[in-house]
Amino acid sequence: MRHIYILIAVLLFFYTANAQSLSSIGSPYIQNYSKSQYKAGNQNWSISQDKDGLIYTANNEGLLVFDGANWELYPLSNKKHLRSVALAPNGDIYVGGKEEFGFFQKKDGKFLYHRISDHVKPSLLENDEIWKILILKDAIIFQAFSKLYIYKNNKIEIQYGNGEPFLFAHQVGTNLWIEKIPSGLQKLTPTSIVPLSDQINNIMTILPTAENNYLVGTAKEGLFLMNNDGTIHKWNLNPQLDAILKEAQINNGIKISEQIYAFGTIKNGIFILDTKGQLLQHLHKRNGLQNNTVLSMTLDQQGNIWAGLDNGIDRIEINAPFYYYKDIFGEIGTVYTIKIFQDHIYVGTNQGLFYAPWRLQANINNFDLQFIPGSQGQVWTLEILNNQLICGHNDGTFAVEGNKVRKISDWTGGWINKQHSPSIFIQGNYTGLATFLFQENNWVLNHKFQLPKEAIFDLLGKEKNQYWVVLNKGLLLVDFSSTFKTMQVLKTFRFATDFPSIQRLKTISIEGNNMFITDKGIFLYDNVLSKFNAYTELNKSLGDFSKSNYVKQIDKNKYIFARNGKFAQVYFDKSKIQIDSSSFNAIGNSVMKSYENVEPYEHNLFFGLDNGIAVFNLNNYKKNPITKPLIKGYRYLNANQDSLYHLYATTKIPNNKNNIRIHFISPWYASTALKYQYILEGYNSEWSSSSETPYVDFTNLEWGNYTFKVRAISDNGEYSEVTAITFKLQAPWYLSWQALLIYGLIAGIAYYIGRKMIVAKIARDKQRIRDEFQLQQEELLRKEAEENEKKLMALKNEQLSQELELKNRELANAATNIIYKNELLDNLHQELLKLRDKNGKALSNEQLQKINTLINNAKSDDRDWDLFEKSFNESHENFFKKLKVNYPSLSPNDLKLCAYLRLNMSSKDIASLINISIRGVEIRRYRLRKKFNLATDKNLNEFLMEL
Repeated sequence: MRHIYILIAVLLFFYTANAQSLSSIGSPYIQNYSKSQYKAGNQNWSISQDKDGLIYTANNEGLLVFDGANWELYPLSNKKHLRSVALAPNGDIYVGGKEEFGFFQKKDGKFLYHRISDHVKPSLLENDEIWKILILKDAIIFQAFSKLYIYKNNKIEIQYGNGEPFLFAHQVGTNLWIEKIPSGLQKLTPTSIVPLSDQINNIMTILPTAENNYLVGTAKEGLFLMNNDGTIHKWNLNPQLDAILKEAQINNGIKISEQIYAFGTIKNGIFILDTKGQLLQHLHKRNGLQNNTVLSMTLDQQGNIWAGLDNGIDRIEINAPFYYYKDIFGEIGTVYTIKIFQDHIYVGTNQGLFYAPWRLQANINNFDLQFIPGSQGQVWTLEILNNQLICGHNDGTFAVEGNKVRKISDWTGGWINKQHSPSIFIQGNYTGLATFLFQENNWVLNHKFQLPKEAIFDLLGKEKNQYWVVLNKGLLLVDFSSTFKTMQVLKTFRFATDFPSIQRLKTISIEGNNMFITDKGIFLYDNVLSKFNAYTELNKSLGDFSKSNYVKQIDKNKYIFARNGKFAQVYFDKSKIQIDSSSFNAIGNSVMKSYENVEPYEHNLFFGLDNGIAVFNLNNYKKNPITKPLIKGYRYLNANQDSLYHLYATTKIPNNKNNIRIHFISPWYASTALKYQYILEGYNSEWSSSSETPYVDFTNLEWGNYTFKVRAISDNGEYSEVTAITFKLQAPWYLSWQALLIYGLIAGIAYYIGRKMIVAKIARDKQRIRDEFQLQQEELLRKEAEENEKKLMALKNEQLSQELELKNRELANAATNIIYKNELLDNLHQELLKLRDKNGKALSNEQLQKINTLINNAKSDDRDWDLFEKSFNESHENFFKKLKVNYPSLSPNDLKLCAYLRLNMSSKDIASLINISIRGVEIRRYRLRKKFNLATDKNLNEFLMEL
């Protein structure tokens, strides 16, 4: 026989429904937080919660803070392991680790660390680790194995064990104990250690009982009871369980309620038991824990257990109404139907039929679902008919007898069974209808009614032997004979014509009324008009659940409606309908849509899941108060998104940063998420729609005062208290008080200046009139003067023009004289060459040379040129100076040539003046053009005249 372990959990007999609120059917929901999620070390040595709901964990790598959505890590200053954490009434978080201890304080949304161990010499702290922290009214005790550090009035006192090491300190209210090795349990005060009992050792936890005594858990000897006077005796309510706890090695414990305790162990997870010795739950790795070594535990405000493990952190929702049988290894498949019958639970799945004993008396047993041979395949329905369990199966119909099945029909797909009378039930299957008779204490097939190509999806009795038969695309009203061996179809309805284009239809009888539930809503049949009419009032009341694809009656006037994997409990009262559509949201993601199924049993509802079974304890359904949201701070949009700023009543936000995101969170620890509503007074006037998003953006805020309010909403519509904070968006700089003061000063100055300006303007206007008159007179005089000046200038220009013309004529005459002189000298030279002496002989060469020298000297005499240059400059405004400045490379001969060219002299005249040939003049003209860098189309004479 193959064993299928859905859980290793204990199913104990229900000694009283109200003896305790914690369910012993199934296992609670366990939320795992792995080290990859909280991003710190494996081991978590201590856990606490503050009044705001934040969870604090002493992790190997520092203090972990969790707000329900985000983890933050705060390492110790020496970066060593953290071993303990404890909350003081004022909100300070005391921590201890290796060679260090101190406390964190919340400020501006952050946690600031203060190191108390600086008061202790480093040599005294060497190798010490703080394993326990006891919070007293006027002192804090940090416990290491070698000594106690007592922090009081900002000073440290040290208590030693007089040669004996300490194990662990314990605190219940104002009572303190500590164990010394080997002398045993001691009574502890801030000033003394008094021996109490040496009967037991390795004490790991001391918990109060209702009788003002104490339940003591030890690592190797199990449980003990201790009186106030220190008398200790063995806990003997459940020796078998005590033996298991010894083997598992108790490591810590917490009191859950007056009747329930939980013990974390080193080897085997968490054991939850009551004061009568009943084991209610055993939680370990096979049913959800990440690790079987439990290093620490605490109970939060919602009644959840938080377990710090050797590898991870787990939250266990023992206070929730849902408990689970998880098919961890996927060995049973999707659950279609459940029945508890004759001290067994039967589970029909897509793989077959499974069963397990129910209400076991043993203290520790596995809930082992075992496969029933011959049932392989899809099990569609289980019904108890005449105290027999009937299984509608893909391969036919079976009678279930203990751990065996007996086929009573081989007609496939018996998924709908309706009992008509104690001796008759009707079945709908893949291809038609079948009727069964109860004969000789067994159900036998009576007759088959074949409906070609039509599967039967639902059946509902109308009256007498008449039944509504739901087909794939239609609905029949049939009438069976008294023997149920013949059948007459009375009416036929088609979805396409007789309904408003529906796709599916289910039937249910509620308060004696036959109802037809479709994907378009609920309809009633009008017998007179033979037509279906929408049930408008009920459709409106049920909302989306009026289109449910599954309905099951669970109690008088109470029904479960299901649609698309979501469930609602609906109570039909005479005057109103009550709907609870939120209590079952926790299982929504594990339900196979269109195959929803619920089985009521005593005060529990069993839901088939795609990975096991969920059990909803109707007696354990409580509404926990919702934690008031915390406003974490705000960020600037379109800026550094990593910068979170705390919001105070005095917060002033710069006007140019008026696009902000406000973050908030309600530390809520449940498998169903909270939603939030907010309002920003000064910006809007109504609460927003609800959303799971823990932040909200505001853009383009105008300057002024704002009050932000936020509240949390649970699935069942409960509201938390409102958290509110007021802040201010500063006015723009031009509306600040400094700017307004400046504006006032400017206005005053402007008034003063304006008045002065007006007075001055009047004076100026008077003066202007006087001045204008005077100016008019002056203007007349000026115009006369200008006319006279123009006339004078014209005369001067005319005179200058005449003088220039005269000088140019003089220059031309001078140049002509020089030319004439040079020509005369040339002629003289030629004549001298013809002269002879008195003897008829020509003059000697020496004579000719002397005469030629005199002639040449006369021709090259610079005095003529100097005189010419002076006269030329006087008439041509320092022409030579301009040339020398602009063209310093010009030679004296170049300057002469420029002057002659400016006078527009011919090349022949220039050749005569400078005593060179006409060809030489042209060559010099060419060189001048190059020095002036003239374009080929530029006339040299024009260029020189323009200078």
